[in-house]
Amino acid sequence: MAREKEGYRENLEILNIRYPDHDMLTIDEVMQVTGIRTKDTVRKYLGQFYVNRRISKAALARYMCG
Repeated sequence: MAREKEGYRENLEILNIRYPDHDMLTIDEVMQVTGIRTKDTVRKYLGQFYVNRRISKAALARYMCG
């Protein structure tokens, strides 16, 4: 079983507090959380995690850990 990255649970908790009623986030919501300014940049770095134009909070929390 793989180890969680340091800070994963903290990042997931932040996402759960900010978006309590969502399991998947849109590109615009990801841009707000990460501070990325363009949709093309989000797709470049996180495009592999997108399913039906949404990304799971767990995948975003892993990405935020580095």
